[in-house]
Amino acid sequence: MTAHRNPDVTVTLVVPGMVCDGCAEKIRGALTRIPGVHNVRTKLWQKQVQVTFEKEAVSENAIVHVLSQQGFDAAAA
Repeated sequence: MTAHRNPDVTVTLVVPGMVCDGCAEKIRGALTRIPGVHNVRTKLWQKQVQVTFEKEAVSENAIVHVLSQQGFDAAAA
């Protein structure tokens, strides 16, 4: 019997304070270190971050909290 793996979830967050490539890199670095996060894609020109993660391992609130710790406000797009 194979274990059923829950599908990953992708959320898009608006991050108004992401204004440069340095900000985007800081965000990608912080979020990719979270266990359960599989992909982080920043869209600087739209001030958005797409995060793909295991919903059993991490929550959207935890992702927003990590962004807050890095100095960025974030909200669901």
